[in-house]
Amino acid sequence: MSKAKSDNSKKPSNYKMLYAKGRKALERRVSGYRFLHSLSVADTAADLARVYNIDIDKARLAGMLHDWDKDFTDDELIRRAEKNGVAISDYQEDMAALLHSQTGAIAVSKKYPEISDDVIQAISRHTAAAPDMTELDMIIYIADMIEPLRTRGNLRRIRAAVGKISLEELFVKAYETTMANLIARHRFIHPDSLEVWNAYIHHERADADAGPHKGKQQKG
Repeated sequence: MSKAKSDNSKKPSNYKMLYAKGRKALERRVSGYRFLHSLSVADTAADLARVYNIDIDKARLAGMLHDWDKDFTDDELIRRAEKNGVAISDYQEDMAALLHSQTGAIAVSKKYPEISDDVIQAISRHTAAAPDMTELDMIIYIADMIEPLRTRGNLRRIRAAVGKISLEELFVKAYETTMANLIARHRFIHPDSLEVWNAYIHHERADADAGPHKGKQQKG
């Protein structure tokens, strides 16, 4: 499966300084719990990036900023989406909370235009994902799920698999957990989520037909 390439064209000279600025702004913007969760996701994303040889500073920054718009109400998110030209389907009107990833990414890109596009994309894809996830996209999606403050759900097998299987295989395990949880709770599943699931299952079967999986493993 082809994946979008990472964009380093706007990588600032000092991501650590940008992280510090973003952290102060985020603390003023979200609830206490959301702030702690965001910091935990940032740390987990950095750990995953270290294991899978991805840019650590980008992973930490995207992880910290991923829930920039999370504390808005459903109505507020719909208005923010409409204002920024985000297409809203009938399904998203019933699942407006999913919009926070897209509206948040837009808001972050406007506040910090020096942040590279791949970081912004990882923020925008951390809820529903996409059929062509980059490695950074996968890192943020997984980190949001398995960060240590998360205590609900069967996350032990995903945490235990870090570094033992490829990043794509780990993402599929995480996405499978999301889908199973939605079904168990009788929740709506967005059609885009089904498209993502089908795309990765197709890829998984194509790999099996081609021979031993050659996904990206942990680098020593």
